[in-house]
Amino acid sequence: MNLVLVELRKAVDTRAARWLLATVAVLTVTAPLVQTGARTFPDLAAAAQLPVSILLPVLAVLSVTSEWSQRTALTTFALVPRRHRVVLAKLAAVTLLGLAAALFALGCAAAFAGAVDLTVAGQLVLVELATMLCGFGFGLLVLASAPGVAAYYVLPIAWAAAGRLVPALDPAASWLDLSRTRVPLATTNVSADEWARFGASAALWVALPVLLGLLRTARADVR
Repeated sequence: MNLVLVELRKAVDTRAARWLLATVAVLTVTAPLVQTGARTFPDLAAAAQLPVSILLPVLAVLSVTSEWSQRTALTTFALVPRRHRVVLAKLAAVTLLGLAAALFALGCAAAFAGAVDLTVAGQLVLVELATMLCGFGFGLLVLASAPGVAAYYVLPIAWAAAGRLVPALDPAASWLDLSRTRVPLATTNVSADEWARFGASAALWVALPVLLGLLRTARADVR
């Protein structure tokens, strides 16, 4: 637990992290105010969650890559020789940040809607955790800040664009485009097929990068 608290402090205890968190907080509060159309809880929650899901995963990337980019990983692993303990502590810290941000966004939406749909709220928390862990996975794979952030944004967006522009890829993209499969989770009555599609895309963009990243981190040379 102490290691998780240390990693949580390290993730937010920089000027860039504080500015990012402040920006996300301002946009999260503002998003429901400018929401047009229906102002039900699901609509407002989706609007409030948007800045969180777009910007906050950058913090997940940096929580992994900053030590490697700044060459402090050697000190960290000297203090805690078992690398998997450090990585799992970072994973727990990122998960806690994602959970806190998701609950903050849902609280803002509930304040404007005057009601809470617990089913939609739970589904949106799941979406936010998926996006945070996606960023975490790309950070583990790349182990460099700028390329890690670029990979997190460019690769999923490129795949989503290809799925929409190339008809032959659309069937695969309907299962493997996380930006598409997560949309139904902002509504009630998500079907089994929609859950299966979300699970398939999460396996590709969340589980696979995290697992491969864990293997790479365990074997990477520390300089």
